[in-house]
Amino acid sequence: MILEQRVTVTLEEGLHARPAARLAQLAKSFGARIEIHKGAVAANAKSTVKIMLLTVKEGEDILIRAEGDDAASALAELVSYLSGSHGETKRETAGPASPATAPEPDRASGVAGRIAGLCGSEGVAVGPAFIYMPDHGVPAPQRIAPDAVEAELLRFRTALLDVCRTLDAARDKALNADGSESAEAQVFAAIKELAQDSELVGPIEQRIGARQDAVSSTLDVGLALADRFARIDDAYFRTRADDVRGIARQLADSLQGRRGVDLSDLSEPSIVVAGELSALDLARLPTHLVSGLLTSEGGATSHVAIIARAIGFPAVVGARLATVDLARLRTIALDGTGGYAIANPDRDTEALFRQRRASADDARREIERFAHVEPRTRDGRRIEVAANIGSASEVEVALASGAMGVGLFRTEFMFMRGASLPTEQEQYRTYAKVLGAFSPHPVLIRTLDIGGDKKLPGIETESEANPFLGWRGIRMCLDQPALFDPQLRALLRAAVHGRLRIMFPMISDVSEVIAARARLDACRSALQAEGEETGPIEVGIMIETPAAALCARELAEHVDFFSIGTNDLTQYTMAADRTNARLARLNRVDHPAVLRMIELACEGARAAGIWVGVCGEAAGDACFIPRLLSWGVTELSMSPSLIPRAKKAVVEYGAGSEAA
Repeated sequence: MILEQRVTVTLEEGLHARPAARLAQLAKSFGARIEIHKGAVAANAKSTVKIMLLTVKEGEDILIRAEGDDAASALAELVSYLSGSHGETKRETAGPASPATAPEPDRASGVAGRIAGLCGSEGVAVGPAFIYMPDHGVPAPQRIAPDAVEAELLRFRTALLDVCRTLDAARDKALNADGSESAEAQVFAAIKELAQDSELVGPIEQRIGARQDAVSSTLDVGLALADRFARIDDAYFRTRADDVRGIARQLADSLQGRRGVDLSDLSEPSIVVAGELSALDLARLPTHLVSGLLTSEGGATSHVAIIARAIGFPAVVGARLATVDLARLRTIALDGTGGYAIANPDRDTEALFRQRRASADDARREIERFAHVEPRTRDGRRIEVAANIGSASEVEVALASGAMGVGLFRTEFMFMRGASLPTEQEQYRTYAKVLGAFSPHPVLIRTLDIGGDKKLPGIETESEANPFLGWRGIRMCLDQPALFDPQLRALLRAAVHGRLRIMFPMISDVSEVIAARARLDACRSALQAEGEETGPIEVGIMIETPAAALCARELAEHVDFFSIGTNDLTQYTMAADRTNARLARLNRVDHPAVLRMIELACEGARAAGIWVGVCGEAAGDACFIPRLLSWGVTELSMSPSLIPRAKKAVVEYGAGSEAA
């Protein structure tokens, strides 16, 4: 039986290398035959290369077709991933410039030796240049004897294994402290998937089988495939040609016994100057000695630039190195934010860059020192600054960032990762682990927020024309007690391990709150009758629909708190899909209509004497925080990386502060 489903891709920048590799990995975990169709073109969903060559962009519709015994599960998992339900919609950007690192065009544009380029990673650096310009010549093909084919195939496979081991080591080194994947680790994992792809390996082995030597076979196939990516009419996908070329050249180096990057002279922090540098090259560099990067190839979306941003050193890519006499290059002043460098800067320029670097370091340390501060406004109000998380694996990162608990635990991710729904006991273990890790700080866990746009194993849903306005969140849970009750029971049992707050999503009417609380009370009574211990909880709702904001006073009479989800509240208030880039001008939390909705929710909470928090993107916006505090918000929850800056904004807010 063939199953198929259409899905809008909400992953930022679409199916480029990392999401394509992840999608292929997911597809390979199923036995079903799976294809992705974009218009009239189809691709094997188990091939990273074929997925990438479809050039599926953010916001585009594709069709997934699956055939086999586990086709339904495969379809659900892939649709879930492509629609952004695994939390992978965040774009990798260089981020906003800070005053300490902002470019100074008037003082640098006329300096001799200025090298123009593009911003790859923000920041400034000055130091000795380390030149990396290896000879990447393509040797002429050699014919091998028929009886040497097997040995040559083995040589190639050994080289591939060597490159994959290098990538594995780089990935392991880049993992977060809790073992989860950082952006840097995801890059190395994606490149390994690309290196092993049948679209690359298959043709190479075919050429070797036809008696062409392994080195030239690898370079011929790799460079031809890279050229296919280079001709794509999209900058984000074009930069993947760098990855393919890098893999081919590293394979060729391994086949020829070359060491790759020569590090013998890199004994002090230096700025690496290169023509084309691959992520594999960077994996071999001792990054603690890389103070900056200057390359003639690549762009802001290249994996080298992403790694530079993840590690935290400045990079200028696409630089005009042809204008520089590399033989005489001794020192580089690098401005990653401004996208330029200065060759052999004079003393005044060097001093200027060192001063700017020191100022940037001071600004960063100033922010970091707020990480573990208990923030109080200048008029003495204590504000909780918590973390948004989607799994227990994110706990250590949140704690290290200074999270004062969890302000949003998205439980839907654990429901969507497996071939079957998590049991009550499995949920209990996860909730108890998170509560115990943050105790005595509170943990706010949102009950299952899922609907017609995301499929769950064993749950039959009808196709909906507008799934974001359909049978989802609390609406689905109240209709599915077999789904809802095990979660409520697990939460009540886990509450003995810490301070638990339960939040019901997608509330539009008082009757939904009353019904949800009744289910919760029934579950507590059943557990007590079974002799199970339960703990105390706070019960709240998410304010994310205009109806909830407009009826905030009535809703507040039935709950202990509100948490405002500004992302969905904005999209529903403005009737503008927040995944549609063309509607970005409407998806503004500072639009007067959205501001009024937030204010109404705060007024309703204040009138009933309950506390109110914010868990949407606005909670981590240092410029928006004063406005929220002026309305009485006492809890802010955000991505862990934003916590120190948010705490600083709270500490600097006083009774006389004006709303932003």
